[in-house]
Amino acid sequence: MKYLLVAFKSRNSLLAFTKNLRLNGIAVEVVNTPRAISISCGLSAKLNLTYTNFVINLLSHNVYENFVGVYLVARVGLKEQISKIY
Repeated sequence: MKYLLVAFKSRNSLLAFTKNLRLNGIAVEVVNTPRAISISCGLSAKLNLTYTNFVINLLSHNVYENFVGVYLVARVGLKEQISKIY
């Protein structure tokens, strides 16, 4: 299973971002941030990979304070591979 995680240093920024996604009709889930992404508030936005371009475009055109990064998470069994893509 593969998905996107978008991490922020503050919950307020995370909530503003997820609100913006939902207003654009994009399903988003707030989840615990994996320990491998240690520079965050502890929560991240989880999205389907199909929204990758939309998310990167949204982040590049809007100022979200405390933005940490967009990560691709590939889960195989109990292992997670996390790569920063933006």
